[in-house]
Amino acid sequence: MEKKELTDALAEHGKAIELKQSEMQTAIEKKMTESADALKKEIEGMEDTRKKMQDQLDKLDIEIQKSKKQPSEKVKTFADELRESLNKEIDELAKLKEVGARELKLQVKTFLETNTNSITTGDLIPWPQLDPGVSKAPDRMPFMLELVSRGVANSMTIYWVQRKTRTDKTEFVDEGAAPSGETVLGYETKSASMQNLSSYLKVSNNSLDDIDWLLSEIQTELVTLHLLKLDAEILNAESAVEGFDGVYTAATAFAAGGDTLPAGVTPNKFDALAYALNQVKVANFNPTTIVLHPSDLRDLKLTRDDNGNYMLPPTMAVGNNVAVDGVRVVSNTGMTKGSYLVGDFTRAKFWTRKGMELRIWEQHDEDAVKQLKTVTLYSRGTLIIKDADKLAFVKDTFADTITEITAGA
Repeated sequence: MEKKELTDALAEHGKAIELKQSEMQTAIEKKMTESADALKKEIEGMEDTRKKMQDQLDKLDIEIQKSKKQPSEKVKTFADELRESLNKEIDELAKLKEVGARELKLQVKTFLETNTNSITTGDLIPWPQLDPGVSKAPDRMPFMLELVSRGVANSMTIYWVQRKTRTDKTEFVDEGAAPSGETVLGYETKSASMQNLSSYLKVSNNSLDDIDWLLSEIQTELVTLHLLKLDAEILNAESAVEGFDGVYTAATAFAAGGDTLPAGVTPNKFDALAYALNQVKVANFNPTTIVLHPSDLRDLKLTRDDNGNYMLPPTMAVGNNVAVDGVRVVSNTGMTKGSYLVGDFTRAKFWTRKGMELRIWEQHDEDAVKQLKTVTLYSRGTLIIKDADKLAFVKDTFADTITEITAGA
């Protein structure tokens, strides 16, 4: 059977198996046990047949590949070529006797230049093949932009009004009497300016001409580094350096306030997170996310009791996501191991004034005369967490939190 015929037959057989599987599923749903069992046996037989057909196709592929590697009858071996060359020279030498002295050039080319046979084994000489792609260590996945709110800015500065003070003198009074004091409200205006994030590199014209995928690779690398830098700053930036505070920087430190677990109870990381989530809720915010290092998430999953049994709480899993007390957990190596960050991430907002703009220049410095190009990547934006919303985020190390919630510590 030809390869195409066998391939087509294998495809048709696969469709037949899928049809039988569908019939079996229907029988199962209708609780037709005998029909389902019969269909199951039939499918198992069809799977065996498919395996045999696949094995036959694999063997046929191997035979085809072997036939391609066999030297063509038209290709001369090195010995044959050398023999023919010497025979020609013998003829030329014989002619010397007739016409007298003349120049004679002996030309014997190497077998590597003239045919594809190895002089020792007869195998085909390997033809170089490039494994596609570029080998490099993987980068961590940016994640903060997926957690915080997003906004598009049409100005270089974002302004907002926030309540600065509120003195509540609301009280019950007798008829005709005034409250003992005045309720006072105070407001203020705050602002945040857009921050520039930029990078560039130089590349030679020759490399761009000779390597067709290089420009694409450069663009990918620059964009990746750009996103990773932005991601790190949204998490950990400090306004004195980057122009805005990251979420972890702005977050409120955990404070147990003397509220501990009962005496004799040894807290674990689940307890620490439960206390931190409670601090967010007590501040009247609704926590949406817990951010951990992957190693800390692993420790949560592997927590055991004194008998070696896993202590995974039933609230740990919500669908396909990992959660604690109903709040999803996001793990990323951008987070420091041993620390946690919990909060209502809708209260942090990243404003974008200019999306990533990648350009290629020849006018920079002496690029034109040095046959270089400058590739630049640039964006503008800022992160805003309003003062009142800083209570929506709680941070700490597991070690310190566990110490705080341990009775008598």
